[in-house]
Amino acid sequence: MTLHPGYNITTEREAGTKSELAALEFFRRVAADEDVETPVTVTGLDDLLYNAVEEERNDILTDLRQMLRTTQSLGSMDAVQFLVEGTLVDDVEFRVRIERSEGGVYLDIGQMFVEEPRPMSATHAVARK
Repeated sequence: MTLHPGYNITTEREAGTKSELAALEFFRRVAADEDVETPVTVTGLDDLLYNAVEEERNDILTDLRQMLRTTQSLGSMDAVQFLVEGTLVDDVEFRVRIERSEGGVYLDIGQMFVEEPRPMSATHAVARK
């Protein structure tokens, strides 16, 4: 499959990209409105959220959504592939279930986008910029 313009949330690499960034580096660049070469694969978002204090995850997702919404680093036709290790779950809200040593954890990654991600397949969803 190919990447769509916007934010692609994938559990399997959908396409090769020009660059690959760790989530922290990607969001640092986005926050500073630095150039981000696209299409880009962003890894480690699941780890970034999982390792955050559980009570602070919603605030973190709100801050990330605001960064993505206001950045000049990405245009409406740019493609970002968030590669996560887990299972996409689209029930009441869009989430990713990740497995860790203490069992499964649901991350509300859908809150990170202005528009709810739309499932394209069992391993791929897209949210527009």
